[in-house]
Parts: sequence; C-alpha cells; structure tokens
Amino acid sequence: MAVPQSAPIHRLSFEDALAMVDAGILGETARVELEGGVLVDMAPVGGEHANRVEWLNRHFVRSVPDHLAVRVQDTFRIPDGGYYEPDLMVVPRLGDALPYTALLVVEVAVSSRARDAEKAATYAAAGVEVYWIVDRRVREVVVHREPSPSGYASVRNAKAGERLQPPFGDVTVDVAEIVGG
Repeated sequence: MAVPQSAPIHRLSFEDALAMVDAGILGETARVELEGGVLVDMAPVGGEHANRVEWLNRHFVRSVPDHLAVRVQDTFRIPDGGYYEPDLMVVPRLGDALPYTALLVVEVAVSSRARDAEKAATYAAAGVEVYWIVDRRVREVVVHREPSPSGYASVRNAKAGERLQPPFGDVTVDVAEIVGG
C-alpha cells in the first residue's frame, strides 16, 4: 500500500522522540537519529567500528583542555530541531545542556560513508568547526573545515603519513593511527 501523496505528513520533534522513549515505543538504546522530522535507522555497531571509536575516545580524552568535553555516541541537536548521534564530538562543557555545535565531530565509516557525507551540510550549518569522516575501508580521513550555512568551504582527503591537528591544543595525530591497523 502506497502512502498518499496528498495527505499531510506529521513530522516528529525532538520532544516527540523523547516521549516515545518514555512511553517505551523507542528503546533507550534504539539506534536512530531524527532528521527532517523523520526517524532514520543507523547501522548496528560492529567490532571494527567500536574499536576505532574506543581509540579516538582514548586519544582525545588525553589531549583536550579542561574546558572541553569529549562525548561518545551522544546526542547532538541539529538546526532542524532533530538530532544526530555522532561517534565522537569535542564540545565546550555545557552542564546538563545537549550540544548544538562542536569544535570537532567525528563519524567512523565502516559501511556508512555516504550517509556520513550527507551529514556534512548539517554539521556546517550547526557551526561545527571541523568534521572528520574516518573511513576504515579506504584508510583515509575526509576533513571538512570552514563551516558556513551552506556547507564546508574546505574538504580534503587525508591519507596515512599526513598529520591532522584538531581545532584545539597543539597535538597532532597521524592519519594511520586514526584509521587503525
């Protein structure tokens, strides 16, 4: 049965998604994001993905200044009123508030590179200074910089042997370490 094209569509809000969790409709650990008022399924996390996220978390927790926080697979409010759950983000300490911008957002792509690339415009519109897509298969990091409301002005693919510097501190890291063995 097809969805009627002339019927009005009810788009969900962030508050609707929270209410669905409270009502038991969505599990607290449901792997979904809310974009454009629509719940979007996320791929399950495999060992390869989890290993990279764990490494990134360990690396950044050791190197961020005290006024910043490293959040792993946590809620990031996006400009359309929805949310993403990036693999890692470095944000100012906000107390109990959810972040809506970040210094750095990292998505680890094992099978999700196309989807992660689609998110770039949204992260740029949210003012995320630097967005990395860590591509394990190709062994590169797609580095997005210079955000604007229409996207990132600078996008480049960094390969093993290149060193990347996050937008805080003076610590650099080799792309080979980021993508892992």
